[in-house]
Amino acid sequence: MTTAVQPPPLLTVQGLVKHFPLKKDLFGRGGGVVRAVDGVSFAVRSGETLGIVGESGCGKSTTARLLMHLIQPDNGDIIFEGKAVGSRDLGLKEYRRQVQMVFQDSYASLNPRLTIEDSVAFAPQVHGTPRREAVERARNLLSRVGLEPRRFAERYPHELSGGQRQRVNIARALALQPRVIILDEAVSALDKSVEAQVLNLLMELKQDFGLTYLFISHDLNVVEHMSDRVLVMYLGQIVEIGDAQAMFAEPQHPYTRALLSSIPAVDPDDRTEVPPLAGDPPNPINPPSGCRFHTRCAMAQPACSQRVPVLKPVAGSASSPQTAREARQPSDAVACLMYEADSGHSAAPGLREAA
Repeated sequence: MTTAVQPPPLLTVQGLVKHFPLKKDLFGRGGGVVRAVDGVSFAVRSGETLGIVGESGCGKSTTARLLMHLIQPDNGDIIFEGKAVGSRDLGLKEYRRQVQMVFQDSYASLNPRLTIEDSVAFAPQVHGTPRREAVERARNLLSRVGLEPRRFAERYPHELSGGQRQRVNIARALALQPRVIILDEAVSALDKSVEAQVLNLLMELKQDFGLTYLFISHDLNVVEHMSDRVLVMYLGQIVEIGDAQAMFAEPQHPYTRALLSSIPAVDPDDRTEVPPLAGDPPNPINPPSGCRFHTRCAMAQPACSQRVPVLKPVAGSASSPQTAREARQPSDAVACLMYEADSGHSAAPGLREAA
């Protein structure tokens, strides 16, 4: 039996780090850094939707801004189609033509002094497209996202609803004909009926234009619906990444389990009596030693505070090894001592097999 050769990833992130320094007060107290993103590595395949989830403050949006180079990383590499971003082979201008972003705040994202048509046509003109061609492309894209150009092209952002403005932002992101679009909470500010329309539009555009999405959201139901794979972040680090269906069916990391169990149930008889996760995340200025989740983890043992878990492929589940091994994909990875051989945790493969 021959194994299918996986094509190289479209976008690769290696060891991405961003620490925000804190100022000291007049007496020299304080200082330190906020570890917003602390050694994040992952790959995005061409044509997939990678969902990114986690609690507020886990580093999702900072990671998105680092990928767009809206803020400068302290360390790490971003590689697009085998070329390092910012190098001689791939400058920022060319990279940003290939990778675009849609932000959460649809109003703040648009220039209030530009018409909708001019907002969409602006970026192509900056990249050298003649104005007439840029305007024609803008009108075509407005029509494609459901905004009739004759009605909307000459309007200003304040004359549109939130859903209409977000459609404009999607059209603007498509104006440079990119291959990757980063969606940072792009539908979270919309009401549910409009959200469903925009999500359906995004799925149609992905199919029609051959796009790759990084979909950041706190709505886990939407992430499950949209994503091919899911990346889970906690306190600036990745704790689990893998196939969306498998992860939602059988999450491996204790934090992922708690996160998914917080999804509200439609059945009133299936209500949650005990909160799946208690307390707030630790201070990112001074994160806990070892596994950063151990202070809130029901499965924590002494080894968890002493040893940093490594994000590595899953060899099996601590609860049901055979079932997990069959369900999970080879590329899935978890950062938890319960899956590291001889890690010191009683559920680790070495100790479990010896028992």
